[in-house]
Amino acid sequence: MKQVEKKKVRQPRGLMIMSALGQFKADLVLKNANVLNVFTGEFMPRDVAINGDTIIGIGEYEGTYEYDLSGMYIVPGFIDAHVHIESSMLTPQIFTREVLKRGTTTLIADPHEIANVCGEDGLKYMLDAAAECPVNLYYMMPSCVPAGDFDTAGAVLDAAALAKYANHPSVLGLGEVMNTAGIMRCESDLYQKLALFHSKTIDGHAPMMHGKALQTYRLAGITTDHECTSGEEAAEKLRAGLALLIREGSGARNLDSLIQILIDGRMQTQRIAFCTDDKHVDDIRTEGHIDHHIRRSIQLGLDPATAYLMASWYPAQIYGLKHLGAVAAGYQADLVVLKSLYDVQPKMVLHKGKTACSLLEKAPRVSIAPAVCDTVHIAPVKRSDLRLRINKDPVPVIVPIPRQIITKRVNEHVHVRNGYFVSDACHQKVAVIERHHASGNIGLGIIRGFLRTGAIAATVGHDAHNLIVIGTNDTDMLLAIHALNESGGGYVIVKDQSIVAGIELEIAGLMSTHSADELCRELALFTQAAKDIGIPQDMDPYQTLSFLPLPVLPGLRVTDKGLLDASSGNFLTY
Repeated sequence: MKQVEKKKVRQPRGLMIMSALGQFKADLVLKNANVLNVFTGEFMPRDVAINGDTIIGIGEYEGTYEYDLSGMYIVPGFIDAHVHIESSMLTPQIFTREVLKRGTTTLIADPHEIANVCGEDGLKYMLDAAAECPVNLYYMMPSCVPAGDFDTAGAVLDAAALAKYANHPSVLGLGEVMNTAGIMRCESDLYQKLALFHSKTIDGHAPMMHGKALQTYRLAGITTDHECTSGEEAAEKLRAGLALLIREGSGARNLDSLIQILIDGRMQTQRIAFCTDDKHVDDIRTEGHIDHHIRRSIQLGLDPATAYLMASWYPAQIYGLKHLGAVAAGYQADLVVLKSLYDVQPKMVLHKGKTACSLLEKAPRVSIAPAVCDTVHIAPVKRSDLRLRINKDPVPVIVPIPRQIITKRVNEHVHVRNGYFVSDACHQKVAVIERHHASGNIGLGIIRGFLRTGAIAATVGHDAHNLIVIGTNDTDMLLAIHALNESGGGYVIVKDQSIVAGIELEIAGLMSTHSADELCRELALFTQAAKDIGIPQDMDPYQTLSFLPLPVLPGLRVTDKGLLDASSGNFLTY
């Protein structure tokens, strides 16, 4: 596979040295700024001199072009330490333009969503897109395609497949290791993957893991975790040697509960960074990206300098990005200019010495590879396929947790007619339909309080991304299934046998070919329709729905193979 690397804007060493010595003018000087020194935590009144894509000096400089910042602040460009671009529903070329405006100049992305659908074709699509993006876009190679044996993915990436990418210039390490059981069982292929990336960063995914299991996980070589939901869990993982990635996305919001261990001084911060994991573009536009993490952390009482370090220098160190994360000589000129440290509203963003305004002048070139389209292939689904036989009372029921992606299990009485489950205002039906190989696999379950009427469906169902539908009646559920099969994937809402809202995601059933503006308009209409069918205000309709099939998260899950108690690893019956 051809490895594409962005052209570097490097100047002759002698010219840069003479400019750094003040013998020649620098290309660009940001004058009279308060500059964050990441090595000492100080803000210092200095000029920042830039030649090409590199900072050549901090001090007093003259430039061919100068900006008088009049006391504004300069901090390093922000880094999202763990993100799935596919979850934004935008292509990489368009998504990166959105976050650059907010000060994010580096993304460390895990493409395991599209890889679970399209395999190596999906990896190639994402890697090739990196060369067309106005930020530093790095990848962690997916470790778990598929995520496990509990569902059916569209592809399998073994150690031999990943070996092709181990030395790719855009690859920093191994993506989140979700197969925690495989770690404990010493599964050969998994440990071969770990060995491939042993000298690089290996991301973890270990919700609620503690004790000897956590020690074993760290022993295997895992270096980060982004699944902590409490301060106690975060503290134990930091003590075990894992770097903590504080997640604040559209569905999982963990920042408020984790930041307190830093504010009260119990933990040092050098091994802590920020990430979004999964965040939609409308939430980014409304709330922010990594700028939101910084702003919220400061509001909660974190020292501002520390918040900016966690957004830049610390993640650069965790992932071995020696040229990023600092406003200092020799570092890449990725910078954010702020009038206030507290509201985190960028007045200017530079990537490789060029302003975001100049980088975004030209419309993005978005090329769509045929290999990542036409990915929805389901066997015909009949009404009888959705009937759920009830043989006991009470039965296991999924309870979604507001603003989280984990669920809990309860045993409850449900409405039954002639031996079959009937949805009502309290309990609704969940179906997950295998959509890659037309196998006919359908798993069924019951969820409490997700909607009042109609049906909602998606081809976004982490991580295998089979088709998931939740409904109050089989007629609307069948129509939703048929609509997604015909459209090539996306989200749809059906009410009273009519489609009332939809979002087409033509690329792997995960990403749209539309612009960010167009997608935001579609999201607004879809979100309103979700409220109209009764999805609670405190539940993100996209995230709650799409994470229900993920078998590596705690609680009850529904996959194409049935109802799974993820905590025990056992399938349950009704």
